[in-house]
Amino acid sequence: MSKKSYDITPDLSLMPKLGQSGYSTPQAVAELVDNSIDARIDGQLLEINIKIDKTVISVADNGIGMSEKNLAKALTLAHSDKNDKLGEFGLGLKTACNSLGNRFEVVTSPSNKNKQYKIIFDQEEWLSGKGKWEIDVHSSQANDDHHFTIVKIEKLAKYWTQLAEVLKNDFERRFAPFIDRGEIKIKVNGKLCKPKKYELIENSKKKFSITVDGGKVKGSKVYGWHGLLKEGSNKGLYGFHTYRRGRMITTFDKIAIGEHPTISRIIGEINLDFVPVTHNKKEFEKESEEYLIAVELLKNEFKNLLKEARKKSGQDKITPSVKNELEIWKEKISQAVTNSPDLKYYTSQIDPKTGMVKNNDGEEKEVEGEKRDPIGNTGSVEPKDTNRQRVPKKKNENKKKIIKVKGKIFEFEHIFSSLGQESSWKDYDFNRKKRKLIIYTNTDFPAYITTKDTVFYAVLHIAESISEVMVKEVGEEISNIQDIKETILRVASNLKAQLD
Repeated sequence: MSKKSYDITPDLSLMPKLGQSGYSTPQAVAELVDNSIDARIDGQLLEINIKIDKTVISVADNGIGMSEKNLAKALTLAHSDKNDKLGEFGLGLKTACNSLGNRFEVVTSPSNKNKQYKIIFDQEEWLSGKGKWEIDVHSSQANDDHHFTIVKIEKLAKYWTQLAEVLKNDFERRFAPFIDRGEIKIKVNGKLCKPKKYELIENSKKKFSITVDGGKVKGSKVYGWHGLLKEGSNKGLYGFHTYRRGRMITTFDKIAIGEHPTISRIIGEINLDFVPVTHNKKEFEKESEEYLIAVELLKNEFKNLLKEARKKSGQDKITPSVKNELEIWKEKISQAVTNSPDLKYYTSQIDPKTGMVKNNDGEEKEVEGEKRDPIGNTGSVEPKDTNRQRVPKKKNENKKKIIKVKGKIFEFEHIFSSLGQESSWKDYDFNRKKRKLIIYTNTDFPAYITTKDTVFYAVLHIAESISEVMVKEVGEEISNIQDIKETILRVASNLKAQLD
């Protein structure tokens, strides 16, 4: 049996093809910033200056620099000695530069060497068959503390006038932990990157740290912070910026919370240092054991956060105009229930022997042509007193709304309330002794969030609750509830139409 050897050295076209990895411009430049961060000197502020115009993008740092040997390794595909660092895959420099343009050069000067090293890649020359790196070595007259690396990309693949501002905004989020800790300073065309400060609801920000208690990453930590924005986003700009070893992996990630308009105020940062990422560091490996462990821990952490976000979302829909319009509806429902002849069987006291309406004694006595309810029925008429000084009428919201059930007066009230996603869309509390009916609209119910008519949504609950109380108190069949509800809505709508 014979054996043959074959040369499987990658084709020269592999290097340019690295640029087709799907990087956005901010992601590509971020790879170069990662390398700068990996080269920072302990105890010294790392300064990174990024310059952009229509012909060139350059990233310069005052890091430790590279020796001639290390520069050659940096251009070797997949070579990396960076364990537990940002540039762990050995692909970032080559992939990022080829993504940004067709020509790049790296100039670097290491500490204590008094030398500069320069290497150039030109895609056209490379594909013509040259296919090797040549390093220019220059003596430097700088002192021993002079160390730097500059990566410059030319023949740009993409450029637009707002690119510098886009990069600045991206890096203010992407490298926020490093900037916040005072470890690095990044400038884009001379403008300093400052981490974005979110306008949060007071006392809503909470820091957290969770220790993994099992699996192969036992003892690792999931940590960060979360809070609620003062204003939610209807464009999906909510969720978490996720980080690994201080470098942002994803933005506005909905990890462990899902996506729904009711939680659009949630914002925060999550550090998952132990979770593996893809080679281009654009996302975590979501099928890995580490990622699944992190998700389960975060789901438990976010239970109360989700509850508070939904509660606040429900409150957001209750605007002053909604409140005012609902007060008018409640007024007309009160008039409809107390005065409609179609509901007299339910609102008046009936003699079970004769089936006739009985008069009430005391405060509940009805007098033809004049009615005076003890708790302020808005439909009541008072005797005229020509000597009495005229008192301005109170606004609708200050008047108690009442209904009559079996000849007795009851006050009713409506409240928007967070009752839970699994609860009914409405509930009520009927107290015979206190003569009060409280009706609740569940702001957690999915239909509440999606309805565009919050007022009429609540009106349906009010009419339905009153109908249910009437049927139960009179002892009628439950099937009559729908007819009573439609009668209330019909009469109240007509009265409101007359007002409008």
